[in-house]
Amino acid sequence: MYIQKIARQIINRSCFSTATINEGTFLDQVMAYFNKAAGHTKISQDKLDFYKSTDIVIKFNLPLVRDNGTYICVPAYRAQHKTYRLPTKGGTRLSPHINIEEVEALSFLMTLKNSILDLPYGGAKGGIGINPRKFSKREIETLMRRYTLELAKKNFIGAAIDVPGPDLGTGEQEMSWMKDAYTKFKGHQDINSVGCVTGKAITQGGISGRQESTGMGIFFATREILNDLKYCQSVGIEPSLKGKSIIIQGYGNVGSFCAKYMYDYGAKIIGVAEHDGSIYNQDGINPYELAAHKTKTGGVKGFVNASKYWEDETAIYQQCDIFIPAAFEKTVNANNADKFNCKIIAEGANGPTTMAAEDKLLSKGVIFLPDILLNAGGVTVSYLEWLKNLKHINPGRMTRRWEEQAKHRILEVIKMSTGLNINVKDSKLAKKMLEGPSETDLVHTALEQSMIEAVKNIMLTSQEYKVNLRLAAYISAINKLNEHFEMAGVEA
Repeated sequence: MYIQKIARQIINRSCFSTATINEGTFLDQVMAYFNKAAGHTKISQDKLDFYKSTDIVIKFNLPLVRDNGTYICVPAYRAQHKTYRLPTKGGTRLSPHINIEEVEALSFLMTLKNSILDLPYGGAKGGIGINPRKFSKREIETLMRRYTLELAKKNFIGAAIDVPGPDLGTGEQEMSWMKDAYTKFKGHQDINSVGCVTGKAITQGGISGRQESTGMGIFFATREILNDLKYCQSVGIEPSLKGKSIIIQGYGNVGSFCAKYMYDYGAKIIGVAEHDGSIYNQDGINPYELAAHKTKTGGVKGFVNASKYWEDETAIYQQCDIFIPAAFEKTVNANNADKFNCKIIAEGANGPTTMAAEDKLLSKGVIFLPDILLNAGGVTVSYLEWLKNLKHINPGRMTRRWEEQAKHRILEVIKMSTGLNINVKDSKLAKKMLEGPSETDLVHTALEQSMIEAVKNIMLTSQEYKVNLRLAAYISAINKLNEHFEMAGVEA
């Protein structure tokens, strides 16, 4: 059962288009975007070189005795891109493709993302070089615990040092193992040891709303951008997310929750691509039914309400308003850029578009909603979980009942001053409106407000510098980095 769950979190890269070698590495792509955006600032080159350099990156090997008795050494990594703010923050992935350059690139993106959302973190990223489909639950647990201990011995993990979270191939189970290993090793010395990782199970100090946070953040950001009438007119697209046709690549946590929120808002999901092929229905796909089908079968193949099925990613090239790549990096590249028939690409994955592909698509009038803005919902809610762990109290626990009583007192004042006979006992809706906020309510509203403010800031930057949203997001992050170091300095 555990391996089936992990398999649903891992996307088979062979099913999707990949970038050519001459497009450069993932790190090359991130650097290129940074350099392009930096050219619009007045920051000197020596400072820019410092801002984009990685402070620390480590590689080490984890010994493992496999279930068949054989010994192997598994490579593991952790990069802390910038430690100017502590702790650093970023995910931990299980992937056979992971390497030093990849974790450097991803940690770089985390620094920028944290800056855009005004989160008090530097950027980090790490992982273990395995395909979790080929390892047992016992083997993965052993690796996660040993990885945590090695990070702890190297002073690379802790609520005030570096806080990993879930990423490709990991979820609340793996984060709970990491938290348990760390608290057993350092808990007697660190009262905040539970805050060493985020994305944990609720019973292990996690927070409600974390699982859906990245997909929800994509929805909030896309909705806000498309509700900006002035922006939509300036780029020649119809305003509002409602009624838009959407195709999604990758139907894990990010893609499926994003689909559900957009569907509930009034958008139409017409295509989905996954590791076992892609499906399409011009009349719309119910994302809840598809999620249930994928949970049962592990993929999208055989979904009864699909009018078309392909064994490859053909669905993503069908005509639509919005394409959402929610799989992994560089799936929109020079090899397939000419095949897309969408008006907007809303990036749910980290670094899904190469610069060569973007140049081609921009020339066709395609609008990009950038990853470092759109998919920041996950780290935003991780921040709320971290705060919960540091405060040692659930959000709303001290105020929920008081707020509920205050609403009832206001209602009584209204009844006395107006003479109205208002009966709320028989109305479920009225009772719900009078309740104090739950932890989930607080998390969702905090995420929504954070994304609204971030979008507003990026839109203003875009107008000020007369650049597209990706460059505006990078420029905003670079300027914030510069403002910090101008005030704090760089020397010890």
